[in-house]
Amino acid sequence: MNEINLGSIKLPINAATKSFAILAKRGAGKTYLGGVMAEEFFKNNIPFVVFDPIDVWWGLRFDKNGKDKGLPVVVFGLEHADILLDRDMGPEIARAIVKENVSCVISTFGMPKVGARHLIAEFAETLLNINNTPRHVFIEEAHEYVPQRVVGGMSTVFSRVESLVTMGRNRGIGVTMLNQRAATLNKDVLTQIDTLLALRSLGPQDRKALAEWVEAHGTEDNKKFDDFIKALPSIPTGEGYIWSPEFLGVFDKFKIRKRETLHPDREKIGKDFEMPELTQTDVQSFISKFSSSHSSTAQKVKGQSKQIPQIIQPIVENETLIQVRNQYESQLIQKDGEIHRLNAIIENIRGLVGGTPQQTTYLPLSNDVVSMWKNKLGPSSLATRILNFLVENNHRAFSREQIALALGVSAKGGYINNEWGRLMRTSTVVKDGSMYKLNPNL
Repeated sequence: MNEINLGSIKLPINAATKSFAILAKRGAGKTYLGGVMAEEFFKNNIPFVVFDPIDVWWGLRFDKNGKDKGLPVVVFGLEHADILLDRDMGPEIARAIVKENVSCVISTFGMPKVGARHLIAEFAETLLNINNTPRHVFIEEAHEYVPQRVVGGMSTVFSRVESLVTMGRNRGIGVTMLNQRAATLNKDVLTQIDTLLALRSLGPQDRKALAEWVEAHGTEDNKKFDDFIKALPSIPTGEGYIWSPEFLGVFDKFKIRKRETLHPDREKIGKDFEMPELTQTDVQSFISKFSSSHSSTAQKVKGQSKQIPQIIQPIVENETLIQVRNQYESQLIQKDGEIHRLNAIIENIRGLVGGTPQQTTYLPLSNDVVSMWKNKLGPSSLATRILNFLVENNHRAFSREQIALALGVSAKGGYINNEWGRLMRTSTVVKDGSMYKLNPNL
């Protein structure tokens, strides 16, 4: 089984769809560790996205020597970029990277914060709605999007990114939040994290935030927690602690392996450093396609992952059960990636021979299918209410806005998008352009 090699510790490949927090003081190596994780996801054919307000992740494009080729990652940004970024490109970027299954860095450095938050909010909502393959999202300076105190115009970006963290797994999306302090991150979001990767130094308020995380994950070993907190200020650079009570069942110190790509620390890189030209054959096709059209059509996506029930109470699992579960999930991710790769090959062949994509065929469903899905979706859920409306208006098509108006709900937002996603995966509803109707084969 392939593994995610962080150095002295290895993670199963299903780490791609799990949630992490990398917490460390400035200069202790959190971005360095994030880069190592990104390299490992690439080696395992798992695409990733980086929200980068500090403009350093473009270094993934280069070997650690700063000259040779690194990873084929598309960089959107203002200062170091393949494609110039603007605040309204969020949905377009999400649709393009899902369609082409590529990795990208979205560098908002130099963009006004209002515009950057709008961009990330729109991107996060669209990605959560359409993602169709295992994908990992790195959120650098996570407090910029999910702060402890949500004030002013922060509510939209907060709710969209929070949904990405808390509901992303249902769509095959894993998230790693990188931040200097635990206390500045929203505690409700932080407690959703599966695994904590802590590097050097956290203060008293951060200790309290971490205590809430430990309590939420059912860890009752106070001595272990106290020893952990005491050790944090003196952890050497290049080392850290991993605490994963449910996903991996481990609490241990680890050493980070050396990065294989460039880590362009803005303070340490030196005045004589010359920025390499961002030119790479691997990504030119995507750059050309994206640049030639600023309004790609959203690809219709069939959800393949099953919704996983939320576990309210922490469950203590033995080592064997954890290993079996992770191996099973890892195999599913590998198969899903292979299916996506083969589908891409088929589409390329069709293009070469002049063929046309086959039309989607909906399997006939029995008369009691609607009732079955109503029970599974929940009798009072919004997804069921939408289904009831379309059943009552059979053979007619409606836009999402029309349906929302008829039901008295908002047409936009993470919650309704999630409900639409659940409903579409049942195949009881089909989409024609921007219009929805009951599957005619019911």
